[in-house]
Amino acid sequence: MFPKSECERRVKGFQDILVQQGVDGALLVQRADTLYFTGTAQNVHLYIPQKGNPLVLVYRNIERARAESSWEVFPLTGISKLPESISEHGHPLPKVMGLEYDVLPVANYLRYKKVFDKTDLVDISYPLRLLRAAKSEWEIAQIEKNGRIYTQLLEYASTVLRPGMSEIEFEGLLEAKARTLGHETMLRTRAFGFEFHFGGVVAGPQGAIPGYFDGPVVGLGASFAHPLGPSHTPIQAGDMIMMDLVIAQKGYQMDATRMLVMGEPSKEMEEAYRISCEIQERTRLALIPGRKAGDVYAEILNWVEKETPYADHFMGFQNNRVRFIGHGVGLELDELPTISKGAQEILAPGMTIAVEPKFIFPGEGAIGVEDTLVIEGEKGARLLTNAPKTIIKI
Repeated sequence: MFPKSECERRVKGFQDILVQQGVDGALLVQRADTLYFTGTAQNVHLYIPQKGNPLVLVYRNIERARAESSWEVFPLTGISKLPESISEHGHPLPKVMGLEYDVLPVANYLRYKKVFDKTDLVDISYPLRLLRAAKSEWEIAQIEKNGRIYTQLLEYASTVLRPGMSEIEFEGLLEAKARTLGHETMLRTRAFGFEFHFGGVVAGPQGAIPGYFDGPVVGLGASFAHPLGPSHTPIQAGDMIMMDLVIAQKGYQMDATRMLVMGEPSKEMEEAYRISCEIQERTRLALIPGRKAGDVYAEILNWVEKETPYADHFMGFQNNRVRFIGHGVGLELDELPTISKGAQEILAPGMTIAVEPKFIFPGEGAIGVEDTLVIEGEKGARLLTNAPKTIIKI
């Protein structure tokens, strides 16, 4: 479970936000958010007032929630009982109440609006996400543990990869190994319709296949119904193999990418990979507290366009390019901030960001590197993944 001091710090930080926003309390129901404040992933409605302890109301399972949460836990018998529960536990009914508009289904919102008929409902999702973006030392330590698992997986990969193995078979072996090392299977994302799994193991031309996924590398996928990530295509000699994996422990996730090849990479691919590593290092040095995320993106993109021969292949190709080079990561894979075009977030110590400069070459494949970093000070961000960056040749 999360340490009690963690939950107390988080609630206090959020209550400061409620005061600043003029919001009397917030009703949170999205699992990553309720987990963040309570330490339990059971079915919870969480009411956080401006002052006092949060009210943790549980549908099920209340026994597990009581064992896991740092706060006192009470049963919830129905949505209509929410105002009554708030009053019974000593909190005034809010005149203004925050909800997670970015993830709350309209049907649920309408139910809350009906139940809290004398309360103004407002969106609290953005300041909540911004609070979660800056991690504590305890949170950073959890993410860093995942980096050690990825390093072990990279070592394991070279012992099981063989010509003719499909992308799915290779990824399956990696996932099974990751489970034995402590990886959790559930990966959480926030964006609507954002489906994800253990990783994106793609090889050769499949690495350049575009799709709906809002990322530079998509892959063919298992079928038309799951058109993302590894496919049943055999891995051939000469294929560049991208090992883009998400590792999770205690809910916290880490994102990393390394490259393997059956044989020798082409000179073009080797050079593109060298440039990817240089871009990542330039980005690392630019991730300084006080800077605007969009300004870092513009600076890096300007360097790529002026100083590299592969600008047209950076983060996608033609109409399939994405306009970011990094994304926040923590309890969710798509947290704030994003190092993206026009991003307004101000970088702060403790923000953990996956930086992933990649190049796409249609008909040949994808190549690049990715590491999760934490912003610390004027010397730039610190790597939380320390796996070797040399291309592994099989």
